[in-house]
Amino acid sequence: MSGCICRGLLRIACDMRSPAKWSFLKRSIRDCQIVDSSSPQVESCIVKITRCKLDTRVNPAQNQIDMNASDHHSAAKTCIIGAGISGLARAWQLKQRGASCTVLEQSALPGGALRSHRQGDYLAEEGPNSILLNSLEIEAFLDSIPGLNSSMIEALPEANKRFIVRGGKPHEVPMGPISAITTPLWSFFGKLRLLKEPFVKAASADVEESVADFARRRFGDELYRYAINPLVGGIYAGDPEKLSLPHAFPKLHALDQNYGGLIRGGIAKMRAARANTGPRPRKRIISFKNGMAELPEKLAAALGESVHTAVSICSIRQSEEQWTVTWSSPDGTTIEDSFDRLILTVPAHRLSHLPFNAALQGELRRLYAIDYPPVSVLSLGFKRADVAHPIDGFGVLVPECEGRKILGVLFPSSIFAQRAPKGEVLLTVFVGGERQPECATADTKTLQRTVLPELKQLLGITGEPTFVHHKHWDKAIPQYKLGYAAQLADMERIEQDHPGLHLAGNYRTGISVTYCLEAALKQ
Repeated sequence: MSGCICRGLLRIACDMRSPAKWSFLKRSIRDCQIVDSSSPQVESCIVKITRCKLDTRVNPAQNQIDMNASDHHSAAKTCIIGAGISGLARAWQLKQRGASCTVLEQSALPGGALRSHRQGDYLAEEGPNSILLNSLEIEAFLDSIPGLNSSMIEALPEANKRFIVRGGKPHEVPMGPISAITTPLWSFFGKLRLLKEPFVKAASADVEESVADFARRRFGDELYRYAINPLVGGIYAGDPEKLSLPHAFPKLHALDQNYGGLIRGGIAKMRAARANTGPRPRKRIISFKNGMAELPEKLAAALGESVHTAVSICSIRQSEEQWTVTWSSPDGTTIEDSFDRLILTVPAHRLSHLPFNAALQGELRRLYAIDYPPVSVLSLGFKRADVAHPIDGFGVLVPECEGRKILGVLFPSSIFAQRAPKGEVLLTVFVGGERQPECATADTKTLQRTVLPELKQLLGITGEPTFVHHKHWDKAIPQYKLGYAAQLADMERIEQDHPGLHLAGNYRTGISVTYCLEAALKQ
């Protein structure tokens, strides 16, 4: 029994890190990736549940319609509005197929949330800090972008460590059986509670369960508070009580529904994986020498004149099966062109800024309810001697029950080389989200007054910052809340009623860079 429990829990942990390998049209987990590893100790597998990367994002778009599975011919002209990673990746896929594509971006620079800031020897990320590379298809996609491969870097070995705060102190997530037994993160009874999981019945298929209710039902309250809750805070900056399990974590939901339990489902997937003799990717965390912004920069450069930035979109009209878009360039030139497909990759809250007719805007208004809580990202540099904590891991997650004002802290200079000057360290702190939106402020000094006392308590910092960079996202990460199925149905209905129109972006295809890339490959 112990061996089964261990293997099942390990599979669950891996699933929370891996991008989807299944079709969005079929609610199945038969194609999910599996990692071949297991532990003979129950405790060792329990702790692996929290080994998910802070940049991990689980794909909530299980019901998404294929972008245009039957229309891959190169004769179709496509206009993509939005030059974030979703839009640029789609454009590059189309160009690789020889299709005509135009990308329109209202900002001066492409990239959307992928922004990097360099100051001297410090390199700070304003948005996603890395990519979890665990797909042969995504590997091939990145390799196809000119000049990108030589700039790719892998995470340092130190990044394997994870920390969770309990009792006001960061505790290392244990990786071995001995440390698992002695860890103060979970009590003996908390670990023992997991033994009950195979005997917990699946939720009713007609009940939409929150992530919090699911976690408490399957794992118990302690593991919810000191594993799942901080994990959700790190992924979505969200509230597990409000997030929809089927859409925020569809793989866990599928295991519950299709196998009657997570452990049973994990065992079934292990067996399927062992029968699979095909090639497998080498899983790793990656970034780029000049930061995550290099990815959209090189994509935009490769796309060349197909990408138009700093444009003002004047009108969008539908006539029969074509879309006519009129825009003005920075020099005042007005351009009008007609397209067979119109792909919108802007955030849901930006759809209202597009000049559609009143009828279509009325339909799109249903999507404005998708919530994007504010998040402030504060990057701070310190002299190494002024930080008591070894800063030897990926970062620290803070459970809600700890009563802190920060969601978590990344250790960028321990994840990738050359992120901070010699003898100094770089920390990136996240504040706000659904947990405490009022704490996310655009005022840097106010944010520092909130963050620094907590960093001093948690990490033993004694000195003042040698580097400060602040990015405030008024609307940060889309939330897949209870009732999201109705919004997904609205998207599908809008596309059906308006041929050639497609709604994409991380409010539908998943919030991580990995999922944005994967969705582009499926178009």
